[in-house]
Amino acid sequence: MTVRLYGRDVGYGSLAVVTRGFKQVLEGAGLLEGFVALDRSGGSEEDDSPPGAQARDAVFTGNLNMVRMMLKRAQHRRHWVTVTPNSTHVPRELLAEVLTLASPRILSASTWGTTIIFDALKEMGCEHEPPEPDQPWLTFKYEGTDSTKRFEVHTVRHGVSGFAPVAEEIAKTRADFDRGEFRVVHFSTTDGERKGTLELVQAWSSLRRDLPERARLLLVLDHTARAALLERLLNKDMKLPEQVNLLPRGDMDPAMMSKLLCHMHVLASPSRGEGFGLSPLEARASGVPIVTTDVTGHSAGHCIGPGAHLIRRSYELAPIDDGPAAVAPIVHPADIAEALHYVYANWKAFSYTANYHAAGIAKEWSWDKQLAPLVGHLR
Repeated sequence: MTVRLYGRDVGYGSLAVVTRGFKQVLEGAGLLEGFVALDRSGGSEEDDSPPGAQARDAVFTGNLNMVRMMLKRAQHRRHWVTVTPNSTHVPRELLAEVLTLASPRILSASTWGTTIIFDALKEMGCEHEPPEPDQPWLTFKYEGTDSTKRFEVHTVRHGVSGFAPVAEEIAKTRADFDRGEFRVVHFSTTDGERKGTLELVQAWSSLRRDLPERARLLLVLDHTARAALLERLLNKDMKLPEQVNLLPRGDMDPAMMSKLLCHMHVLASPSRGEGFGLSPLEARASGVPIVTTDVTGHSAGHCIGPGAHLIRRSYELAPIDDGPAAVAPIVHPADIAEALHYVYANWKAFSYTANYHAAGIAKEWSWDKQLAPLVGHLR
């Protein structure tokens, strides 16, 4: 065993889900020597010195502002750090912290994210070195205060585990559709603009006349996302439409989440900015149709294919509240409405297609398969 993992461990937010995916794969490969839970008292699930303080490799999947936890009473020879930009902005000061670690290796969740990180590193004065033949990662040289340091950037996509169609729930959902019901679900745990929640509400308002009376948009939001949406609606002198319901974002394991997703007719993810975007992948692995963008982290490949319908892409960039000078593609409410209406009009075909391909998607996008290249480097 040669790896100590550092990451979130509480709840089912994206950071905790990613940490569990890494932990599952590292344990299965017999590589995990210790785990530091960054969101527990003392920084650890056990004490301040869990096993693995001398492990050769440290893998970090938490918030970048805690990256120096890997130096707390520990000595590792290599440091692997996940960096997942949501827009064109990457905090330079946090990237600089990563570069101070011994033998740093950056893990990006998409080719788009790798491009953003590449540009940021170049702006910071890092020199890109030509790759060796068949080398799938990027190598950089950085002139430190007292030495020259080389480091790597790897593209390692995220995965899915434990999600599957719930046949009984899907049968009920299809019967509900025949009775004139149509449920669209959307998830957000951020107060930022990047999830496209406001644009989705605007799209729903314009779409209502084209949907059955019993159609509902269910916004599953944590308290920060809920407060941010209500404030934005107020600023635009808008009210939440009657057919839109706000639901709290509770903690649900994959089995519970699969059942919830299968109760829905469509998952809507009109994001402008994503580091990766787990919800569309979880829905597809559960056999649920999705309406989604394919920009920023959504461009990793998991948002296209059977059961998925893309919102028309806008190549126009506009400012986004994700850091200084950050921009991201615009998502127009009219394009969201058009995509939702198309899936509604063809929903039965989308449902059967999504369900048929769910097992294959879960296998292709399993954490084991997505992290296999990283496991090879860690052995």
